Parts: sequence; C-alpha cells; structure tokens
Amino acid sequence: MNLADFVLPDRVVVPLRAATLPEAARVLLDRLVSAGAVSQPARLRERAAEERPEDLVGLGDRAFLLHYRSDAVRDLAVAVGVAPAPVERELGESDETQSARVILLIAAPPRQAARYLQVVGAFARLLSKPAVVEQILAFPDAASLAAFPAFAELTLRDQLVVRDLMTERPRSVAPETALRDAALDMVRVGVAGLPVVDAEGRVVGMLSQRELLQHLLAKYLQRGATAAPGGGPGAGGGAGGAGGGMAGSAAEAGQRQRTVRDVMTRQVLCVSPDQPLAEVAAMMTNKDVDRVPVVSEGRLVGFLTRGDIVRKLIGS
Repeated sequence: MNLADFVLPDRVVVPLRAATLPEAARVLLDRLVSAGAVSQPARLRERAAEERPEDLVGLGDRAFLLHYRSDAVRDLAVAVGVAPAPVERELGESDETQSARVILLIAAPPRQAARYLQVVGAFARLLSKPAVVEQILAFPDAASLAAFPAFAELTLRDQLVVRDLMTERPRSVAPETALRDAALDMVRVGVAGLPVVDAEGRVVGMLSQRELLQHLLAKYLQRGATAAPGGGPGAGGGAGGAGGGMAGSAAEAGQRQRTVRDVMTRQVLCVSPDQPLAEVAAMMTNKDVDRVPVVSEGRLVGFLTRGDIVRKLIGS
C-alpha cells in the first residue's frame, strides 16, 4: 500500500477556491461527502469546526495538513486541494497569519489509528520538501495530481515504525551549555528531557529532570551542611563566619558554572527511525526509559517519548 491508494481523483480539488483555512476545510469536507467517504457529514463538520491545535500540521509556507479521528467516516479518507492563491490561517490572537496553497484533509475512524498515523506522517514528510510542493502546484487538474508518481513511490509498511511517531528535528543541547541555561530552556518550552548532541550531531548523552533533580538536591544539602546553625564555625560575625560565607559564595559560584556535560547521563538508549514501534515500546518499558533519541547514520534525526506513543495512539 502507498499514498497513491488514498489520493483519488474524485477527492482532489484543483483549483481550490478558498481564502482562509476554515473555508478550505469546508470545501474539502464537502468533496469527501460527495465522494461517499463520510457516513455522518454533520458529525464530521462539527468535529472540524472545533479547530483543535493538534488537528493541524503547518509545513511552513508550503502546505497545511488537517487531520481528524472520527467515527463519522467508515475508512481512512484523504482530500487534497491546490489553491490558485495563498490560503491564510490566523495565528492565535495576534494579527499574524500563515499561508499556503496546498491543503490536505485526512479523516479516519479510531479503529484505524495505526494506518492514520502512518498516512499523516508520510504526507507530512513528503510535503516538507519544497521541490515536491512546487511540482504539486504545477498540476493543471485533479486527474494529473492524483497520478503524481511521488505518491506511488511512498510505500506504507504493515506496522508502525518509530519514524511514524517521532518528533523530527527535535530540540537538543550541547554538552558545553551552562547547566542553568539548559534547565531554564527545559522549563520554558515544557520538556522533561533533552538529547545532548556534539558539534557533529552525534548523541553523547541525555539531560532529564532526573539529573537536574539529583544536582539540585545535592546543592540544597550542601547549603544546609554549610549553614551551621547555632554558634558553630561558619556562624556569627567573627573571622570564621566571614570566611565561611566567602567559601560558601565561592562554592555557589562554582556550582553555577557547571555544564550539561557534568551531570548528563552518558549511557543512552538510541533507536533507528525504521525500528518497529512495538519493539521500541517494549525496550522502553523493560529498561524503564521515558524517552529515546532517534539516530540515523550516527546523527540525531528525531526524538520519541512514552507520552508521544500514548497520546498519538489514543488520539488525545
């Protein structure tokens, strides 16, 4: 099975007449309804009208990929549209917009979760290539677009692999990064771990909340030990007290200079993009690992977490 099996001429709209992304979604939904792919049109329209952030993959200024999991369709269905002018999407509450001319809409019933993830991932990878999008924009009608060889060349496997669920181009950190800066970055973007990557893109370690907690706890206990309650050395206003304060300040300064390399985990379980997902999930469970870097030819290409697997398989 390949992507061409899902791009059917009666589900392709060329040209797609729409100025905004919601308008484009309505046109593509109507096309799926007229093609007989939707068993409960009103229900699918209601689902699309929710406009959940997780329903959309924006691929720069090249394409928008809308995807829904709903019982309103009997089988996985794909509609494709190519607009003669950019279709705009509003970015939150700001005045900024994002635009693209290629719009895809994918709908699948919950029971087809694995195939749905494969198809969404495959289209996202294909449309991330500027040259492919340029070719799609050049097709004059639905029949020629449906016959695009690139769709037939992208084969779908019989089972999910890591590539289907991983986060591509993940955030990472260099081993020389100051530990404080790395910790603040993790808090700011809301991630529980970062792969540590050298200048050549090779994974050399992992920094997670576990390592940060161990470092912070040791620092906290050290502070408590040097606080010297009562009248012992390091307390009071004498020379010993001043010296203790200076020593404490020097120690804290040293702690602030620690880098990611000092605390990162060096033994890291890495996986390949083409490893079966079931195999990797079992490895993560058996080794009690929450997240794994994905490497190809020795370099970081993705990141996979237990949360990714659970959220994507249950559709949350």
